[in-house]
Amino acid sequence: MSAQEHEGELSAAGVMPRLEADVQKLQATIEELQALLRKEETRHSEELRQFSYAVSHDLREPLRMISSYSQLLNRRYANQLDNDGREFISFIVEAVNRMEQLLGDLLTYSHQFRPLEGAPTLVDPEAVLDAVLLTMEKEIQHSGAKVAHDPLPKVLFDFGRLTQLFRQLIANSIKFRGADPPQIHIAAKETEHETIFSICDNGLGIDPRYHEQIFGIFRRLHGKERPGTGIGLAICKRIVEQHGGRIWVESEAEKGAIFHFTVPQ
Repeated sequence: MSAQEHEGELSAAGVMPRLEADVQKLQATIEELQALLRKEETRHSEELRQFSYAVSHDLREPLRMISSYSQLLNRRYANQLDNDGREFISFIVEAVNRMEQLLGDLLTYSHQFRPLEGAPTLVDPEAVLDAVLLTMEKEIQHSGAKVAHDPLPKVLFDFGRLTQLFRQLIANSIKFRGADPPQIHIAAKETEHETIFSICDNGLGIDPRYHEQIFGIFRRLHGKERPGTGIGLAICKRIVEQHGGRIWVESEAEKGAIFHFTVPQ
């Protein structure tokens, strides 16, 4: 054995223990970080639980009192009030109802920050969609909407949250319809790494300037002329991202919209 070969063996013999020590140290660091993340998730879950309780009880109770006494005032003293007085009471009741809806949607949004109860399971989107359309039957009939879909492949997702996602996107298409009855079509395309869903409609459309903004919380483009609190698409974004996907929209004003979201394979 040459001197160079001998030195190489000694060098390798010295490097391997150091590499093993570095690997062990890295593994210990990863495990420590994972423990910290679990601790943080537990802490945030408890904070969200307390927040949810506050929204459900502490914040809603004063609203119920305002609503009840406003209606009582209207029943008892309606004959003594002029048109302005009755209109003022109606404004109070309307504002309370809107705040109730806002708190309810905010509570729903906060729930999306809770960790999934278990790993996503293989879900049939067609079965989810059938259930959603059944629960939305009244809204669909009232609007004259037609909802169709292509064959949809099974995906790894939480059943309840996929239900919520489909319902919100279909409800948006109905809510922001144009002069014609809503035409909604749902399709999916599989690629090597993900499944891309699309929900296409013939509604009012969205100016490209607002394509990013609409997924932010409390983002509303139509003011009071359309019902809603501006939280629905923020909830959709949170659900999709929680499952490792992304969501975006293709649209122009007055030309309908196509919402896309992905689910990793």
